[in-house]
Amino acid sequence: MVENGSLIRPGMKVALVPCPALGDTTLFLWLAWRLQAAGVEVSLYSTALISLRGYLPGLAILGSQYDLEELSRSNDLVICALKRFDEGSASEHSNVAYLASKKFSSDHPLARRQVFIRDNILPGGNNVICRDSRAGKTMAQWIDVYANEVLGLDVGSAPAGFQSLPASSEDAKRRIAIFPTSPNANKNYSPRGFRRLADKLVSKGWVIEFVGTVPEQAALQSLYPNYIVHAFVNLKGLVDYLRSCSVVISNDSGGGHIASLLGLHTFTITRRRVDFSWRPGFNSLNHVINPSITFKWLGRPIWRPFISHRRLIRGLPKW
Repeated sequence: MVENGSLIRPGMKVALVPCPALGDTTLFLWLAWRLQAAGVEVSLYSTALISLRGYLPGLAILGSQYDLEELSRSNDLVICALKRFDEGSASEHSNVAYLASKKFSSDHPLARRQVFIRDNILPGGNNVICRDSRAGKTMAQWIDVYANEVLGLDVGSAPAGFQSLPASSEDAKRRIAIFPTSPNANKNYSPRGFRRLADKLVSKGWVIEFVGTVPEQAALQSLYPNYIVHAFVNLKGLVDYLRSCSVVISNDSGGGHIASLLGLHTFTITRRRVDFSWRPGFNSLNHVINPSITFKWLGRPIWRPFISHRRLIRGLPKW
């Protein structure tokens, strides 16, 4: 068996297959950059990232459709999100590894299945990203743990990141983008709370704009009639727009992760702990705003009235 550090070598081919969710996709993109820095030929299977090909030189960005047998045959290693796991087909391909967000059970087929790369065992190839949700690490830090301890990659410096981005606009420092929705409505801050926060920020000289998906845009515009509400048909439109911003305020959602990848200040409003693992963590400018108290009423958690706008405003950059 060869040590992990010597298993990943320049010229190797590695395919990455994330889940469609934007937060998961950003983690696999981060891992792709780590592999790329080691001289690996990386293909990343994500429909969402196709529009960003021009900003991701050297990475082969392909759609979400793939054939596992072909990937296994044409790559030295394939790393898939656990949700892509199919026991029937995965058992036949020894160079396919799976990553779960959190622990999978000890009786899961992957718990006893070894991963090989060029006929050498890759210890820990099947693994979890977040090994300890109480450790305080972000998911970006956890993916670096996997990259370093399992794949033997150097994670001592930031990866190259996006390239050839549009220039940041002259008024970017004044603009804050608010993402008031997420796929899980139960974890969203209230529209009224976001509206009050936006009004306070405007009174302090900030330019506030809202961002949602295309199907949400009309409803969001009615909720925030005094503000511009943006919606973009692809991720490139969103990235280009965020180049005109310096801060993103969001629920626990993909918008915060993209903003973090772009180096922006992020404020995540959530009822979870300030060090919860899924907070944006691709740079150090991340802040979590959680409630001062939480209680249950008729079985439902009550937390939204106890979000401190003052604490968020105090954390904003002082340009």
